Amino acid sequence: MATRSGLTTGTSRIVARMQRPKGNDVRRATFDGPPELAAFFRNGRLETIPAARDRRQAVLAHLAERFEPGREYGEDEVNRILQGVHADHATLRRYLIDAGLLRRERGVYRRA
Repeated sequence: MATRSGLTTGTSRIVARMQRPKGNDVRRATFDGPPELAAFFRNGRLETIPAARDRRQAVLAHLAERFEPGREYGEDEVNRILQGVHADHATLRRYLIDAGLLRRERGVYRRA
């Protein structure tokens, strides 16, 4: 039974409600990057590409970490990695290159 304060009676239920993450805490609980980027991700996927340049740069830097330094990637592999994050993989790929985080040379991509 719920009390006036919104707590449910019964010790285990009260503890469970107190420990349940709320709002952005839920995102932080499932996000493996910096806390300031958690608002842009849900369930490991980028919900929206930030319009603000500094925020977009921070998100792109986080995404660039999915690519191993020194390793070469084909375009299809880059697309597959980025599709796991956001449906518009082509825009993300272009932004990563424009930001200098990925390099493309003759169809081969490398983390910068």
